[in-house]
Amino acid sequence: MSLGFVAVGAALAFLLPSRPFQSKPLPKEQQELLERLRNAQLGGALNILILGTDVVPAKEANAQGFRAPTDSLDGRSDTVLLSHFDPEAQKVSVVSIPRDTRVEIPGFGGHKINVANIYGGPGLAVQTVSNVLGVEINRYVRINPQGVVQMIDALGGVTVYIPKAMKYSDDSQHLYINLPQGWHTLSGLQAQQYLRFRADELGDIGRVQRQQTLLRALANKAVKPETVVRAVDIFNIVKRNLDTNLSIEDILSLAQFATQIDPKEDLRMVMLPGRFSRADEYKTSYWLPDERAVSRLRANLFDNDGTAIEPTLAANVRLTIQNATGEPGSAREVRRYLLKQGFRSVDFTNARPDPIWQTEVVAQTGDAQAAQLVRDALGMGAVQVESTGNLYSDVTIRIGKDWLQRKVQTDAS
Repeated sequence: MSLGFVAVGAALAFLLPSRPFQSKPLPKEQQELLERLRNAQLGGALNILILGTDVVPAKEANAQGFRAPTDSLDGRSDTVLLSHFDPEAQKVSVVSIPRDTRVEIPGFGGHKINVANIYGGPGLAVQTVSNVLGVEINRYVRINPQGVVQMIDALGGVTVYIPKAMKYSDDSQHLYINLPQGWHTLSGLQAQQYLRFRADELGDIGRVQRQQTLLRALANKAVKPETVVRAVDIFNIVKRNLDTNLSIEDILSLAQFATQIDPKEDLRMVMLPGRFSRADEYKTSYWLPDERAVSRLRANLFDNDGTAIEPTLAANVRLTIQNATGEPGSAREVRRYLLKQGFRSVDFTNARPDPIWQTEVVAQTGDAQAAQLVRDALGMGAVQVESTGNLYSDVTIRIGKDWLQRKVQTDAS
């Protein structure tokens, strides 16, 4: 189940110090825990592999032949994430690895990365991901799908924007998805459906993008005061459905660190760069990593291993523009403007039905330098490091209504 990776990050953020609005005294055990939290400190960078296991059906079927999902942690890793907590840079970086990524699993040869957990548990999964990204992994977390559904419900749901209606039915899995286009506050079950949906042109890659969308939505909700009152329930839910080698000291240090960052600016999310395999390469469809791009990603997000990061030039940045102003023709206006600023590769994607107020400059491949270059050229917008934009661009620009306001001001001057 794809939401598993969210639970640990959310649980860490929910272990917040008591707020002034709390009028009732806390139980002694919780007071002691919060005091330890206040004194906790993340001493150095920490890399944590987070595995969200797939739905594992029970061995026995009911009269209709359906095998209900269990709370097992031994299934395929439907979600594979490497999270990098960096106290020096005050950043959290998350690398999403598509479950269909073809890798060499030590002792087993070439397979999809999601079976490493089946063949050798978290230890083999850690070794495999470490080899792919070329970084040392300090800790791991596994969480099953049942706990995640419960956690979202305990939170009161999570609000996301669904750009296109999602409909899918599978009687064998009792999976029925019917989520309309627009803004929705999803229950735990609906969030599970949102992330399991694969019936679109991007398949598993689209699911990775939805993972990142949901993660940012949860991170934003975690810092709201009303979340604190649910902290104990959420943490207990996560704990019951979790397998990890994180110590309580690790958890408290990460929780304290989580209170110090801004999820909008300090949370960076990217997808393992690569491409879809061709029909003539393998009998099975894979996501094939781009080793050169992985090297650049490692230099951008993790401790630099000496790899030189070349300065980004406007002429080399691949741009995609999405019109989210509600006014036809705005994307073409932006394209003409950016061409005058020295950009050469500028494409379009379908307009967003629901307008946004502030322009978003999405660093699709994790290149924040390129995104900042675009933002500076536009003179507006907020940079977001995540892979929720166009798959084949370096930077995706979602043009908001602030572009219309700027145009009016320019015309009047």
